[in-house]
Amino acid sequence: MKILNSTIDGLKRSYTVFVSPDEVENAFVEKLKERAAQTRMSGFRPGKVPVDVIRRMYGVTMRADSVKNLIAEISRKIINDEKLSVSFDFATKILKDDSNGIEFSLTFETMPAVDVKDLSSVELTKHVAEITKTEINSIFDEIRKNNKNWVDEPAKTKAKEGHKVSVDLLAKIKMKNRKNDIANNIDIIIGDPNVMDAFWKPLIDKKVGDVVEFSVNYPKDLKDKNLAGKKLDYSATIKKIAKATEFELDDTFAKSLGYEDFSKLHAWAETRAISHYDQMSKGIMKRDLLEKMADLYDFSIPKNMLDVELGEVKRQLTIEAKKLGHEMTPEAEAECVKIAESRVRLGFVVAEIAKKHKITVSKEEISASIRNIATMYPGHEKAIWDMYSRGAALNAVVGPILEEKVVNFLFGIIKIKEKKCSVKQLIELDEETFDFFKENNNEASHDSKKKKKVEKKETENVAEKAEKKTTKSKAEKVVKGAKAGKEEAEPKKTVKKNKKEAK
Repeated sequence: MKILNSTIDGLKRSYTVFVSPDEVENAFVEKLKERAAQTRMSGFRPGKVPVDVIRRMYGVTMRADSVKNLIAEISRKIINDEKLSVSFDFATKILKDDSNGIEFSLTFETMPAVDVKDLSSVELTKHVAEITKTEINSIFDEIRKNNKNWVDEPAKTKAKEGHKVSVDLLAKIKMKNRKNDIANNIDIIIGDPNVMDAFWKPLIDKKVGDVVEFSVNYPKDLKDKNLAGKKLDYSATIKKIAKATEFELDDTFAKSLGYEDFSKLHAWAETRAISHYDQMSKGIMKRDLLEKMADLYDFSIPKNMLDVELGEVKRQLTIEAKKLGHEMTPEAEAECVKIAESRVRLGFVVAEIAKKHKITVSKEEISASIRNIATMYPGHEKAIWDMYSRGAALNAVVGPILEEKVVNFLFGIIKIKEKKCSVKQLIELDEETFDFFKENNNEASHDSKKKKKVEKKETENVAEKAEKKTTKSKAEKVVKGAKAGKEEAEPKKTVKKNKKEAK
């Protein structure tokens, strides 16, 4: 092997390499010998088929494979001998292949050298939101929307939409080895979109003491194969009708959520609000830190990495533009390039800081992150785990964790000053990624929607805590089957994801 010439253009390197006929032949013969040792053929003992026979039978294909492997081996040797770190992979192309030998080109891009800058001059502002009674009450308002206080109606009241009707439900089952099932005090909400219409429609205009007979046709694709595609007769005796009212902010409300009294619930809400807005503030600090770090660095980055990142940024921006009713413009395209360049460059900086200060990502942290991703795809946990456990997808998991750890490390060594602000001001600072599309939109409306989204997140855990779990008799499972039937009759579209952004 001999390098005929080489060129360096920034991070891009190109070589023209000559391989002698003897090297090509030797590599070819070795492959023939390997194949001969594995071949079983009539008239020859196992592993004793002559090489010439193998050459006649498989020569053309095996020579092409041996040349391909030889070129790859030589390319790796050149890269290793020169102690180069390659971005992605190398590319080769055969320029000449005849009796005089082979010439091929080798091209690749190297990783840039990063000199970690001194960050002692960097100063960040941590915005500390003042949590007022308004924020706390907003949390309670959201909880009360999702958790109703049910008050019994008079006995003569007829069931209407929104009422919760408690029934003793008898399932008249006509199946071998199964008898009629009955469940007492089953709650059915009139108009509940998560329950099959056939269960609540017959209860409309009925009152306490009425006995309602009805039938349910279960979908053929119901998960419960015992019910799928079957028609079942029911008898429901109405025991109670209740209307939904909002809880008062008192001890009763707190106890319905599992708290001792309202003061304990209030303390929880305040702690959660403080924690949430503190995380939002840290997110803003992280963005500011990365922006300031980006200003400190201006080194060349591999084009192949930039192209991949640019494709992802454009994809994200196109989605954002569509949401806001905009179209991609030359200005937006230029902004995509800037964002992609910054992300790739900061990725190198973060990796170099992690290396310098021995910041690593543990197997436990990777496993926890993959588990969190898997929970987004019920029923496909194993496939998600397999996908994110190796290759490029694994890098998509490791990258964000490493970045977060490096950022937290930097927070501990740079100057940070605190500044008090209102929750509204903090939310305004927490801008969307591609906010240059928002200029013609109603900012007030945007902020209002974003605030509601933030407050909703704060209440999710309490809402789950307040949700009643019922596991009564076999007949109750039939009701749950009805609920599943409704969900399966109107399946939600699933959006597949194959990567998570890593900076």
